[in-house]
Amino acid sequence: MATTDLHGHILPYDYIKDRPTQGGGLAGLATLMAEARAQAEAEGVPVVLLDNGDTFQGTPLASYLAEETVQPDHPIVSALNYLNYDAVGLGNHDLDHGLPYLKAVARALKMPMLNSNLRGNDIHPMQQSLLLPVDIGPNAPAPLTIGVLSVLPEQSVAWHSHHLSPQTTLNPPCATIRTAANDLRQAGADLIVVLAHLGVGQLDSPHPAVRAAHAIVPEGQIDAMILGHTHRRFPSLDYDGREGVDLRRSTVGDVPTVMPGHAGSDLGMIDLDLGYDAVQGWHVVGYRSVLVSNSGTDSPTHSAAIETLAATKHIEVRAALGAPVGSTNKNLHSYFSLVAPASTQLLLARAQLGLVSGALAGTLYEGVPVLSAVAAHSAGGRDGPDNFMFIPKGTVLKRHIAGMNLFANQTVAIRITGAELKDWLEHSALLFNALQANQPGQTLVNPDIPAFQFDTIFGLHVQIDPTAPHYARITEMNFENAPVHPEQEFILATNQFRVAGGGGYPLRDPERIVARSEASLQDAIINILRNSGPLPYAGPPPWRFEPLGGIEAVFHTHPDALNSLEEIAHLIPRFIEQTPQGFVALSVTL
Repeated sequence: MATTDLHGHILPYDYIKDRPTQGGGLAGLATLMAEARAQAEAEGVPVVLLDNGDTFQGTPLASYLAEETVQPDHPIVSALNYLNYDAVGLGNHDLDHGLPYLKAVARALKMPMLNSNLRGNDIHPMQQSLLLPVDIGPNAPAPLTIGVLSVLPEQSVAWHSHHLSPQTTLNPPCATIRTAANDLRQAGADLIVVLAHLGVGQLDSPHPAVRAAHAIVPEGQIDAMILGHTHRRFPSLDYDGREGVDLRRSTVGDVPTVMPGHAGSDLGMIDLDLGYDAVQGWHVVGYRSVLVSNSGTDSPTHSAAIETLAATKHIEVRAALGAPVGSTNKNLHSYFSLVAPASTQLLLARAQLGLVSGALAGTLYEGVPVLSAVAAHSAGGRDGPDNFMFIPKGTVLKRHIAGMNLFANQTVAIRITGAELKDWLEHSALLFNALQANQPGQTLVNPDIPAFQFDTIFGLHVQIDPTAPHYARITEMNFENAPVHPEQEFILATNQFRVAGGGGYPLRDPERIVARSEASLQDAIINILRNSGPLPYAGPPPWRFEPLGGIEAVFHTHPDALNSLEEIAHLIPRFIEQTPQGFVALSVTL
């Protein structure tokens, strides 16, 4: 059995909206685990339970816990211990709160925390691998030992360089598996299971990072694989027709594979039928891989034990998040962030600008124009119709601000030219499908590209043509009512994840970084809300679609967006339907 990308979801509770959710969370998964274990015990079959990382970050509860000393009653730690996981792999976001916290968590766990490809940094008590003896009964022809490995995406060190020493490196997952799996077999492992914190990937890509899981399976060393990182489900129709994938058999490159969604949406199960002979030893002769849903109206009863373990901190976090921190004279939301700049993005852009301007004060770059890049987080997509931000007019609570900054990315400022800005925006515009005239019902957004890869750059005024070829869609780019020249210089406020290549953006030379802010982005947002004076970026919107003579396209948003359609009146929004997933489908005219 396996879980992945829990992101601190112990209970099925949305701390941003302060309400329970339908399913998700470890409390529901615990019930599914108990049922699966009972069935396996009745059949005399041993069970191994693994987690594939991104477990200790991602909710206000997880952020709250990261500020405290790790005690035995830490809800995530105590839940994993109660459920008797056999091993926990490392995900890239587990590094978000720094190594000291992660090490303290690892010491408190009863099972080992694993990572096999991080080098040059003291990660003890984490282990590089695990030899796990499995009790298969007294009549087995030989003992059974499973070797477990865990690999991170190769870019993880760059994404988290502010938390790691300069000597830290990350070996490529494929080279790591080749060597470590062989070492485990030499040490006595009969089977190799890999916790690959990678997506399925694209088989035909020349880049190992894009091939992802496909890059590690050709080594021929893996008997089963747990994927994660991309918040998707495997097997699922998301991968129908994908080269190198067999959905019926649930394999990637002929290796039995599951990817159990995120936030506790699913329990992944791989049943391995084993054979034994004197030449091959233990080997896989058959398998069955399934995802068991923990979401929606049919989600299982929550484990009372897990709820009890989380109860005290759950109450504390809700109380802390209910504190008022400022006010707003209008509703702020992200309902339309894929068709027009969002008010929540503007708030973030202003906060980033404040942090960067303070860091640049008194430096050579103090007078250089500062722009601010903000991703379209909370824009529905794979995370469903609840994945939108809404802050009602009036008092703003701390929980609203927490929802705007779930990922602890350091705010940085980089030197950037006009030509590089255009490249940045062209990459951002890959989000849109290639639209055509007279194609009713065509979808505006490419579902294979997560919305967080779409950046708005505040301080510029840009036109996007979704009918144009990729990397030729930015038809106008102005600064202060004048075209931006390719050699023109700016400072761009962004975050460590972006400058390290996150979202497929070019990796920036560290020498381009002119400022790093150690201050809290949440505090900067609160300062903006409390500021009654003139605010930056108050002019025309930073981007718009080029007028295309009436081309229509469909996008999905939250049902409450219907109350704010006047904000995109220039796009002539038209209600089409409410989808089975709970989104509202709107047609817009470009």
